[in-house]
Parts: sequence; structure tokens; C-alpha cells
Amino acid sequence: MTFTAVEPTPLAADLVPTLEHTVAQLDKARAFAREVVAEGVTKVFFIGCGGSFYSTFPALDLMETSTTELTAAKMTSAELIHRKLAGLDASSLVIASSHSGATPETLEAAQLARKAGARVAGIARSSDTPLAQVADVVFDYPSNITVTEPKAIHFTQLALALLDAVGDLSDAEERWQAIAAIPTAIPAAKAAVADLGASVARRWSDADLVYVLGAGPNFGAANALAACYLQEMNWLHASAVHAADFFHGPFEMVGQRPVLVLVGEDQTRPIGERTVEFVNRYYDNADVLDSRDYELPGVPAAQRGLISPLVVASLSRRLLDFVAAERGHNTAARRYMYRVDY
Repeated sequence: MTFTAVEPTPLAADLVPTLEHTVAQLDKARAFAREVVAEGVTKVFFIGCGGSFYSTFPALDLMETSTTELTAAKMTSAELIHRKLAGLDASSLVIASSHSGATPETLEAAQLARKAGARVAGIARSSDTPLAQVADVVFDYPSNITVTEPKAIHFTQLALALLDAVGDLSDAEERWQAIAAIPTAIPAAKAAVADLGASVARRWSDADLVYVLGAGPNFGAANALAACYLQEMNWLHASAVHAADFFHGPFEMVGQRPVLVLVGEDQTRPIGERTVEFVNRYYDNADVLDSRDYELPGVPAAQRGLISPLVVASLSRRLLDFVAAERGHNTAARRYMYRVDY
């Protein structure tokens, strides 16, 4: 099949207003975090399905590397339903994300959490959804287009707010400054990803399989790109591989097909750099998305590691537009999702 290169869709007109609306809920997140910590919450569960689940990775990374006062875990909503968690009780907070606010598994998981005595925070496009009827509080983003970024931002803001509430948020003012800069920083990075977008569009347009590599908080973006943007929305075979596990088997096969390595500025950066060095030495069909290559206006240099997973996730989503344009694929087309019972 031959594809003709075309320009991708422009950046969403509502990108900046949606990001501004999202980060403006930071004080609300801080107030809620103080409330639940004062009530005795010591365990946090981040849940969602698909892209919502993959948006939890940066938040969990923050919790795991910043505090011993709270324990945290991430899982799909279905796992919370079917795995009878011993620690799900009145000392728990479940943070559940569903774009529609009506994802059946997420609603059921939220209801189960409430019955167990846990507090529930919801993340959805609107505060007027079924999830809002279950949750104690809802953090919204009024857009059907700008979706990837606000979910990850809300999870991250809540993680930071919880760390602040237990006294484990270092460099707090700089971190809040970095969050406030997101509505400027992310659009600037998205506007600068065109060269990478053109490269992957050419490599992936007729590929039989694409590999996406990432580590730590960026492994969520790798899974979202492979599963949601390439498989679901582009009908391309794709696989996400953890950049550390890459050296324990997959590197024997991966180089025969297009590869993209996601690299951030968090503590797992050395894992990404090791992978990049290998693929550049041995493979001819590799690209790299490195947050360090992009200016992030307003983000303090010391906080780029905090923001970079959100940037990597956002830029990964932007790559979808280039690939879809190159292939002439309608990203709204589905064979099964929303069309059959499942």
C-alpha cells in the first residue's frame, strides 16, 4: 500500500484553555488531600481503564519515590473489582479516572471502594457524570479532544497534594511553579515535535509491527502509544516493551521493525539512555522521543523531571496525528469498541 504524506491535524484549539482549567484545580486537590490525610488515609489506589490507567504511571512513580507515610498502587479498574484487596478499607483513597465518567469497570470499582469504606476521587471530562454520583470529589476537564494531558495532570496534582499533606513534598514552591507552567510548556513542546512526527509517520505507515520502549513513569506513555494510539486509533500492530526488560530478550527481535524510545528526565533516565545507545548502534529503523530536546517555558530546571513524563505522554499522543495523516486513517473508526457488547 502506498501512502501520501499530508499535514496532520492542527493542535486542538482548546488545548491551552483545557490545560489552564486542569491546573487551576490544584488548590482543590490540596484541600481534598489535607482532608483525607487528616481522616486517616494511608493507602492510595490509582485506577482506570486503557488510557486512563496508563495516565497513572507518573503519579505512582512520585508516591513510590517520595514518601513512606503513604503506600500506593496502580491497577486497572477490573483488577480492583476481581482481586479482593486486603487493604481496601476506610484508610484507603481510590483515585479513579474515566473520560466519559461512565466506564462500567471504573464505576463498579468506585462503588466497591465506597462500600469498603474508602474515599473516592474521580477524574472525568465533566463533573456531571455517573462517576460524580459515586465519588466524593471530581476533577474535570471540559474537552473531548484534549484528553491525554488533563488525566495525567490531575493524577500528578493529586499525588503532589498528598505528598504535601503528609509533609513529604520537597521544593514545594518550585513544584507548584512547574505545575502552573504546564499550559505554556506542553503546547510549546507539541509544536516542536513535527520533525519526529514526520519521521515516525514515514517509518510506521506500512509497518507490520511497531515497538515502543519506555521506563518508569514513561512506560505508561509507551503503553498508551502502542495500545490506544496505534492499535485502537490507527489499526497498526504495536507492542510496548519496558526499556529495562528490552535487554532480557526483546532486543534480539525488536530491531527488525520500527522502534521508538521514550526518554524522560526522571530518575529512570539512565535506563532510557542505555536503550538509545544500543538502538543507535545496532538498528537502522529507530527514533527517539527525549523530553530534554524540548524547551519547557516556565518550568524550573530542577523540576523538568517532574514535568517530563507529562510532556512525553503529550508528545506521544501528538505522534498519532502524524501517523494517521500519513496513512489517511480515520482515528474515530472502530471495529468493536462502542459497537458490540464486550
